[in-house]
Amino acid sequence: MRRTVALVALAVLIVASGAVAPAFAQENGDTGAAARNLTLEDLVPGGTKPANAPASIRQNGRYGEFAVKYLPTGLLVDESEDSSSWRYLRPKTAIKRNYVQLWSKRAYGAETQKYVVEVAHYTVGQQTVTDEDGSSTTQKVAQNVTSYSRTVNIDGGYDYAQIDLRPHYDQRVRTVMCARQPNEPSCLANPGDTRWTFYHSSSKATMSIDTNSAGARLGWGIALILLPFFGTTVTTLYGGRKFVEKAKAGPQISAIWWFLTAVGGLLFLVVAWDWLSATLIRAPWLVSAAAGVLLGVIAVEWFGRRTYGAGFLQFRLEDGFDPTDPDAVEKAAKDAHEDPDTSGAQDAPGVLKASFSIARFARGDQGERSAIRKGLRKFWARARGASADLEVDGNMQTRIDVDGPIEELYLLDPEDPDPLEYEPERHSIEFPDLITYEETEDGDVRRQIHPVPYFAGGSALGFSALAGSMLAGSWPLGLFVGGFGLFAFKIARPKDGRLFANLAPIHYHHAVASMLTHARGLADAKSWDDWFRNYAESEAESHADRKELLDDRSESQMERLFDRYVGSDTGDSPVRDTDSEEAPADD
Repeated sequence: MRRTVALVALAVLIVASGAVAPAFAQENGDTGAAARNLTLEDLVPGGTKPANAPASIRQNGRYGEFAVKYLPTGLLVDESEDSSSWRYLRPKTAIKRNYVQLWSKRAYGAETQKYVVEVAHYTVGQQTVTDEDGSSTTQKVAQNVTSYSRTVNIDGGYDYAQIDLRPHYDQRVRTVMCARQPNEPSCLANPGDTRWTFYHSSSKATMSIDTNSAGARLGWGIALILLPFFGTTVTTLYGGRKFVEKAKAGPQISAIWWFLTAVGGLLFLVVAWDWLSATLIRAPWLVSAAAGVLLGVIAVEWFGRRTYGAGFLQFRLEDGFDPTDPDAVEKAAKDAHEDPDTSGAQDAPGVLKASFSIARFARGDQGERSAIRKGLRKFWARARGASADLEVDGNMQTRIDVDGPIEELYLLDPEDPDPLEYEPERHSIEFPDLITYEETEDGDVRRQIHPVPYFAGGSALGFSALAGSMLAGSWPLGLFVGGFGLFAFKIARPKDGRLFANLAPIHYHHAVASMLTHARGLADAKSWDDWFRNYAESEAESHADRKELLDDRSESQMERLFDRYVGSDTGDSPVRDTDSEEAPADD
């Protein structure tokens, strides 16, 4: 009897479990049977929003409504549940996370309501259909359809539930989502108003990382962060030192370029975060490698400066006269003597001006001086053998050693209006010749084809793309790196520059030194005009007035002054009249 009861109970349990299991799978698992029967006509229709409502709103009963929100991916996105980064779903939106929020608005105090949310993913393909008359047509059909459901409980008032989506990291699929009451038929097979359509493409930044132990995490950090950082830093420092030795100075990158690079890098992170995060997730060692390269560049920039300052000084006299020309001197003296009261600042004999410029120099192994200008392109040209050496026309003895901010001073020709000419070192874009023509001794023209450079370049680009795909999972990145290296080393050819200086004649620096010695005396004069008028009057007194006094020989006060201070050839030498009651003229 007991045995019979036990068998009956077991049979009832098996029957009951067979009836309950399909219902549970239909509610919270896959709906495989329904997915196989879903057609493109069932999946394409979207929901219907109420009049004047946003695109994401759907009606829920008579007074309630639904809304769907999604969280975008980005560097500055707040991923908390109540952050302001959540956005309302719009048509044709591509959701890159594996979940959305289904919001409900109902009357406050209403009872908790259970809803069934159905989701279907699919792609659109083409299928050839043969008609009854034997003709065939191509139609669009839904392919790779996958559907499942989620059961959620939503309270009254404002409430939401998170709807998890199946990940799609390798492709972009079309998605349709709908909500219904538990006792209603499938809203996928029976399109209604409460539906939303969008695209789904999971970002690799949303992948979860599982570590089995702390040792595994430490090994991951050493292998993918520490070793690449150390290797790239050492390589960059060694290569940078060699380049600096050949270029004679570092790149001396301006601070504005560092700032612009930082701003551009941040903008690139924000705009291209999806591609960048996917690439770095596949190859996290790229972060440490980039940091090592940056540290090496900064070290080369700071510790690779071996330049010194050199100054170029040119004196010139503007609006003046030539003091070696007797006619010019006599004319200036005559003008100053005839009208001494009307001469002004505009009558000054000239203004001494000086132009000064500073250049950065670096000495070579053979003693040559090369001009060094800031810039990464000029540095790369110098590192590849180009230079802008100093060429002079004149005698280098006019160079003056200086103790101060500059080490050398060059005096330029005062008569040359443009004594300095500078042409920086640079690059020229030169692609290898595929076809060349050569004239033979017989006068014939022979054509030669050189496919090797192009074959080698194409092979290098293909290899770099393959390496990028294998190492970083991104062949465009490998192709870019290979193309940039090929352009920098093979296509861009370095060209020499030139710095020409027309130096002053030999011993010109002695004249300048003498002039500067009298600078204090010149500074005592009120102006160049006063100095020149005194000079002109002195010359007039020593020439014209002397001749007039010799001719008149009168007994006037001027004649006594002449006898006293000039004297005559026949008369006696002037003597002091001590008996006179008048005071001596020179007391």
